[in-house]
Amino acid sequence: MPIKNKQYGVALLEVMISVFILAIGLLGLAQLQATTLKHNESAYLRSQASTLAANILDRMRANQLATQAGNYNFALSDTPPVSPSLLADIDIVGWLNNISLFMPAGSSGVVSCADSINTDTIACSEGSLHTVTISWVEVQDDGSRGTNSFAYSGVL
Repeated sequence: MPIKNKQYGVALLEVMISVFILAIGLLGLAQLQATTLKHNESAYLRSQASTLAANILDRMRANQLATQAGNYNFALSDTPPVSPSLLADIDIVGWLNNISLFMPAGSSGVVSCADSINTDTIACSEGSLHTVTISWVEVQDDGSRGTNSFAYSGVL
């Protein structure tokens, strides 16, 4: 006597469960890809900020007299020279143009000096600590937009 198999549709159920598990895995991979892209952009901007900060410090190192006179000091409230004639002003304008070119809109740069000898008349004496800070807006881990900044210091 033949045995009848009454299990119809079991293979279809197994396939549906497999597809569901695969879909969950693919959603996880999509989230991982989105997170990777965001962190790559953040690393790229930090790398650009590092290069731009080193650039202005190299320009300052090449023009020591103007650096000591404080001509490279630039605050957020300062306006860049419209028609620069001094090499320091040309360097600052070029540096700010590079920030606007390579960083997101609304980025800013600041150059400050902590004078090593406060008793002399030189604004930034030899051996003073110069700090370059570049700030930009980017997407944070929670999805909101926030300000990041990169500070680079050197003694000139």
